[in-house]
Amino acid sequence: MQAAGTLAGALPIPIADELDLYKRYLKALSSVAGVLLEGTSEQNLTEVLQLLVANTGIGCCALFLNKPEKDAHGAKLYCTWSSTEAVSQLSDFTQFREIDYQKLPLLFDTLHAGMVFSKSIAELPTEEAALFGSQQIHTALCIPLLMQDRMEGFLGLFSRDEPRNWLPIEVNVLCAITNSLALALVRKRAEQNLAASSERLKALVGATEDMIIEYDFKGHIINIWSDSGSFSIGLTTDITGLILEQALPNDMAQAIKRATPKLLAGSTRETFEFTLNIDSIDRFFLGRLQMLPSETGENRNMVALIRDITELMQEEAQRLSMLETLNLLEEAIVDLSLDGFLLNFSGAWSKLLDLPSELTHDHVGKLLSNFVYPDDRAILTTVIRELASGNKHSEVVRFRFLHGEDPIWIEAHLLAHRSLQGQITALRGVLRDITSSYLQERRITQMALHDALTQLPNRILLEEHLQQSIARAQRGNEKVALGFIDVDFFKHINDTLGHKAGDMVLVTLSKRLQSVLREIDTLSRWGGDEFVVLLPDANSEEAIRKIADRMRKVALKSIDLDGIETKVTLSIGLAIFPDDADSPETLMSMADHTMFHAKSVGRNNVQFFQDIRGTLKR
Repeated sequence: MQAAGTLAGALPIPIADELDLYKRYLKALSSVAGVLLEGTSEQNLTEVLQLLVANTGIGCCALFLNKPEKDAHGAKLYCTWSSTEAVSQLSDFTQFREIDYQKLPLLFDTLHAGMVFSKSIAELPTEEAALFGSQQIHTALCIPLLMQDRMEGFLGLFSRDEPRNWLPIEVNVLCAITNSLALALVRKRAEQNLAASSERLKALVGATEDMIIEYDFKGHIINIWSDSGSFSIGLTTDITGLILEQALPNDMAQAIKRATPKLLAGSTRETFEFTLNIDSIDRFFLGRLQMLPSETGENRNMVALIRDITELMQEEAQRLSMLETLNLLEEAIVDLSLDGFLLNFSGAWSKLLDLPSELTHDHVGKLLSNFVYPDDRAILTTVIRELASGNKHSEVVRFRFLHGEDPIWIEAHLLAHRSLQGQITALRGVLRDITSSYLQERRITQMALHDALTQLPNRILLEEHLQQSIARAQRGNEKVALGFIDVDFFKHINDTLGHKAGDMVLVTLSKRLQSVLREIDTLSRWGGDEFVVLLPDANSEEAIRKIADRMRKVALKSIDLDGIETKVTLSIGLAIFPDDADSPETLMSMADHTMFHAKSVGRNNVQFFQDIRGTLKR
């Protein structure tokens, strides 16, 4: 499959970024394969489009299938998915529900030739430009669905609002995904045709599922009861009286004859198998042979019950193929009972636990929560209960797996499985090891919201806590105290002992201040030598004054700076919401002014705004 249109506009990217991009698209390809293994319903195909939108970052993805009518020159919109930012879907617009290829010659000729259509709106002829422009589509990437060398539709990826330069690596993987879609649709069409033929045949014959042949000890056929399968192997209705070799296909007759001596030797029942090539397709049959009294009761005859098991073997092959595919995935697939017991799991289960597969056989029948870190079991149990009760269809939950000394983080996508009658019969989950990404996420969050030196919350996190505390205080008619803290003569320490000593003072001081605060309080580094303390539940003024005094006193303890004993003092200014201010911003301003007042009256003291209100200009 070749690309038509310009891909040269795509700028080269670093090798590391290209590798990450390749891994992401391969992961998307694996996810698509997993969805298609479940089937090709409209819901499954829509899920595939959703995966493509999420992984490519485009505005819209759509699947168009050619009209089945003879001499039809167009395609119908089968399913579509748009990004969450989109204000409308393609299906909302009539011109996209059905596409007339005769009006879009460039698009049709490119796809019909089995090539990728990649164009910006500025490169399109009038007809194509009008179609895509109506939806603010700047770039269209259309990949043909080739089924048995025929173009039967296409996958469209449309970039809205801004142009999109597709990288060759992206186009290659998207072509592979489109080929997977085409193969899945071919398989679905074949299954539909096979089912339709089977139904027509059953309706015409109206017979049982088995072919039943009664014959005597000499091999002469006495009776035959046959379903549609009997006629598909070339039998006629008038074969009674003939011997097996004359009436039946050779492989079938030989299989029955090989089983007959064992039955005559005293066996009560014999089974046999044979294969017949019918219309260039191998079909598999299973037979059961036993001895029964004849119609008159005077003799005993052999009766062979034969069933076509081709579909069963194909289903088993598909099941084994699916299991082999699941075992290749890094994610573990698990089936759970409604109360959380393991019913089945894929090969990746042993990988998650870092155990040999032979040591996990006895895990079936155990609670999933038994493998989960004790502190996380409650949240998993709650999610399982919600899914089993029908309150939710699916849920994503994170928890830790017991994994030696260091637990690993698992992200589990769980969903409720319903029977054809709509009853929830089991739960299914996909378990993925997210330890690396989770720890990286934690590190990034820590760096973004905490001071690098003292590890105290920074301004961003303090302001968030202040907003939340004031909101709770307003709901509960409570008070919140906020204090600005300045280290007196800190510049002198830096100038005389160096910045390293100054850092040691700040770290030591932050730990000592935290030691005298309550669990609900927040100590933040505001910057330089300034700290801010947030005291929720400040309804007791006496308690707040005691906390402030404890902070001042604990700072007076000497600090050993490489053999040099150093002491520092603090100037603290506090304001209380709503007594002194009616908003977070005003509260911070009042506390800041009060702290400067504490410095101006001699340092090493605690001041409250309400005590000095008359001396400050608001």
